[in-house]
Amino acid sequence: MSVGVPEIDVQSFKARLDARTQGKDDFFVLDVRNPNEQQIALVPGTDKLIPVGELVARIDELKDQKEKEILVYCRSGGRSGMACGILGQAGFKSFKNVAGGVLAYSDLVDPTMQKY
Repeated sequence: MSVGVPEIDVQSFKARLDARTQGKDDFFVLDVRNPNEQQIALVPGTDKLIPVGELVARIDELKDQKEKEILVYCRSGGRSGMACGILGQAGFKSFKNVAGGVLAYSDLVDPTMQKY
């Protein structure tokens, strides 16, 4: 858990992903892992990959998402917590860290998702 960063648990994240596919929710999903990690395990419904180390330099790629809530994930929740801090500093108002990241998603939502 990142101090002061709003979070969403993986079960609620999955429920919102399902609602979005039915047109009942609208948000943006940001993966802040490295490309090689995304090749191992990808949460269906991910909108964009920007590694956390590149986020400050690439923040303009998200400017069209400023009015949407951004749900951010990584492998275990640490990097996505840092990314939420970067989003806040850049003026984004609505974002949440997916608590536990891909590891929790694999444990609690999709046990077929490969862990690494």
